[in-house]
Amino acid sequence: MKKYLIRRILQIFPTLFGVSLLSFSLLYLFPGDPAEFVAQIRYGVEPSPQIVEKVRRELGLDEPFLIHYFHWLTHVLRGDFGVSWTEGEPVSKLIMQRLPASAELFFTTFAISVAFAMILGVISAVRKDKAIDHFCRIFSLLGISIPSFWLGLILIWIFSVQFHLLPAFGYGGIEHLILPVLTWSFSFMAIKTRFVRSCLVEALSQDYVVVAKAKGLKERVIVFRHALRNALIPIITYFSLSIHHLIIGSIMVEVVFSWPGLGSLLVESVFKRDFPVVQALVLISGVVFVIVNLIVDLLYAIIDPRIRFGD
Repeated sequence: MKKYLIRRILQIFPTLFGVSLLSFSLLYLFPGDPAEFVAQIRYGVEPSPQIVEKVRRELGLDEPFLIHYFHWLTHVLRGDFGVSWTEGEPVSKLIMQRLPASAELFFTTFAISVAFAMILGVISAVRKDKAIDHFCRIFSLLGISIPSFWLGLILIWIFSVQFHLLPAFGYGGIEHLILPVLTWSFSFMAIKTRFVRSCLVEALSQDYVVVAKAKGLKERVIVFRHALRNALIPIITYFSLSIHHLIIGSIMVEVVFSWPGLGSLLVESVFKRDFPVVQALVLISGVVFVIVNLIVDLLYAIIDPRIRFGD
């Protein structure tokens, strides 16, 4: 296990290097001259070639690509993502201001989605081809089919415009959290419910389940101690690999509900061509995804003792 842990940790460094290189390259992939854009923001007029060249030197854009990347990476490793071109504030400060709102929305949505997906998936698998199973399958189909932004607008129209029960926009108390969480979790929960059902149905059809039933074990013991535990490996893998879908979905939800999180900050920064903020957010998203995959790999041995990573 220790050898596997060390090997997996070492393996993430090339991936993190690739993520950082891709994030930095965004500055060069977008059309136009960043130095001219920043100069126009700073001085408010059409900048002269001398001013553009001065800004280019200040931003380090006159340096070769690899040298500029090395300087940028050195600062990033110290937690310095640079200064926002449009706000004039440190990028890390802007991110920390938006992080609490995003964290609240993300963890609430993730917890509710996973809990209900597991509950509905287990019920649907255990009561296969019964009325509750048909209901869960229809629910999954609807969740997969309905776009999140459209669902968000419909919920705003119903609960805010028609009945005035919940606020449509903004960040505040729990009443502001309800509609974004419902919108964001609906499709995520529906897809995961379907997957949990499929995995558990397959596990319940295995020979060891037949033997357990022949021994007279209770249904609860068979489902949770035997079938569900064996089905958790693909379920956890699928859930972890879907986190990036949840992160991407947050952008749409935050824009629809004017939620002041990292997703809306990314959209605003793209439209403003505020590259330091875009680079930082893309890099952070990639690092989070890599770390989540590492944690999931390490959880395999705990979930299924048959796995021997050291072999």
